Amino acid sequence: MNTSCTQILCDFLAETEALTERTDELPRETAVELYAMFGAAAKMAALNIAVIDPALRVTLCDKQDGILERIIDTGPPVSATGINGVFTPAVQGHRRWGNVELLKDKGLTGYLLAKEYSAQPVMLFCTKPEDYPYAASLPGLTLLYDDASPGDSSPYLDRLREQHAQMDVLILHGMYPETLSYLNRYRKLRPDGKVYCGLDMNSFWMGRIPWGDPAINRFAGQCDVVATSCRSLRDALNRNPYVRFPCRWLPNGFFNADGLPLAAEAERKENIILTVGRIGSAQKNNAELLMGFAKAAQRLDGWRLRLVGPIEPDFHAFIKEYFETFPHLQKRVSFPGAVTNKADLYAEYSRAKLFALTSKLEGAPNVYAEALFHGCMFVTSDIDAADDITDLGRLGRTYKRGDSGALAGALTESAAKSDARAFRKHIPKALAYARRYFDWRRNVKKLMYMLQS
Repeated sequence: MNTSCTQILCDFLAETEALTERTDELPRETAVELYAMFGAAAKMAALNIAVIDPALRVTLCDKQDGILERIIDTGPPVSATGINGVFTPAVQGHRRWGNVELLKDKGLTGYLLAKEYSAQPVMLFCTKPEDYPYAASLPGLTLLYDDASPGDSSPYLDRLREQHAQMDVLILHGMYPETLSYLNRYRKLRPDGKVYCGLDMNSFWMGRIPWGDPAINRFAGQCDVVATSCRSLRDALNRNPYVRFPCRWLPNGFFNADGLPLAAEAERKENIILTVGRIGSAQKNNAELLMGFAKAAQRLDGWRLRLVGPIEPDFHAFIKEYFETFPHLQKRVSFPGAVTNKADLYAEYSRAKLFALTSKLEGAPNVYAEALFHGCMFVTSDIDAADDITDLGRLGRTYKRGDSGALAGALTESAAKSDARAFRKHIPKALAYARRYFDWRRNVKKLMYMLQS
């Protein structure tokens, strides 16, 4: 271990400890200066990661993310001089965007960054206009269409050659062969451009990436910011001695695209356990939720379970068998199907007391922020983002994946402490947490500051 570099970083952390312990009280000028110092220290740690204690980089990036919260809180607005176009290409597999991705991180990151700073948001490529009804909720978004076969890179590369001068900011998602190749070409044309790569992955996919590969290192070096959507993965990457870049945290947030009224009120909450997603998919693991509810049903007198979302075809057989085994639950368990109207979906959240996530693999699910802004309590499996979801246990409970008995216990314990009085205390905490970390408009301000610093 390089004792000299390690000592420098340890001394830096010791000398700044008094300031970082009261980050929320710092004057803006002090926070800005401290942020830059931590950025330089994190880069130093990344360059020397093979010979220092990787835990140092974990601490440096965590504290830098905390300081950024203070900077964004105190204003003035981040400068975005010279940024006129923000481009988000669907280069992963050259597969074309899907409608639902417009209102998830893949679409909202670039769109809201551009709108916040009066730039032009552009997404490429899509199939045909009628496939994108959600575009109506994103005024000013330019969607580029192409009918080339999925996997064909030529439209993307042609557009890059033709319009690279307008691509002041490039938004990428994931470290895939196509992403690496595309960024390398972009950098040859736009060495001055700003590049953000969002790693909305889970620990399984993280483990499949060859972090020591020179191509990965080159890619990371060509990005201005690389971030994960949950803190545990950010820390895992910063702890990995093969990772040669400082990793940051930018959560999947919530954006009320249609300006609908949001109801997070204790008096509206009913004894409902809600989940939203692709019902029956292997990843979402809804069978475990159904079995957990069955085990807890006697102790959950008066409670209902609602599983909202399109049902996978092969899951219907499980549902049929479930109701044959537990016929007394037919009136308490419901499958409303896909709810595409946002007002109707938000009504589901506003009525539910508990939001349940039983996923086997997940980074930071998009539905979480929607539920959080509606004041739900959470019961979640121990996925990568579990601590973020529950705010370290302050907003919900975590159970071990695969243990439906533990899930039943978590549901029962949560239900027992979810009367109106409890929610009058819970909702203000949930909304404060939501606004600080999971508001997309605030998060793109953080992203712009990271890109410009």
